[in-house]
Amino acid sequence: MSGNRRTPKSTILGRFGILGASIGVTIFYIATAAGLAVTIGPFLIGGLVGIGLLVLFVWGGTNLIALLFMGNDPEYRAWRREGGDPYFDNLPPPFNTDSNTQRDGGLAEPEYEGFVPPDDWVHQCPKCGARWEHAVGVCWNCNYGSDMAQCAGCGEFVKEPNPGDFETCGVICPHCSCVIRLT
Repeated sequence: MSGNRRTPKSTILGRFGILGASIGVTIFYIATAAGLAVTIGPFLIGGLVGIGLLVLFVWGGTNLIALLFMGNDPEYRAWRREGGDPYFDNLPPPFNTDSNTQRDGGLAEPEYEGFVPPDDWVHQCPKCGARWEHAVGVCWNCNYGSDMAQCAGCGEFVKEPNPGDFETCGVICPHCSCVIRLT
């Protein structure tokens, strides 16, 4: 697979750390402006620990609920194996800046030149990461899938062994032994 994967969880956690530190520093400056003589350490550590515990609690709860409701779903398991996470993949920017297509499919979308697919195209090419309109088909960006045809007998997709076999001699479907010939 090509393209960049999802934003690493460590990067997202680092962004939460920056948020916690900025909250601690802000509270310190407010206390200083109010005339309280305090040190910054407790506020900075409190902000970091407070945000850290909140993120840990919500992340654990989200994953536990997702496991209880979708733990036996094969699509959910495959999505988890590819790096999906029900908490981190649903965070808004600036914490998680991945596109929705990248969050669902795992690959970063390419830089589009000319044609930009609409936002309602939610499927993703497994080779280049471009958005697709349909779950199965030929990629408009890299032509992935052009060497496959759907068998009329069983509905399975069959890869063309040699270029031009579909048009010249046909290909026998390994699933149902029907001959696939494109004219």
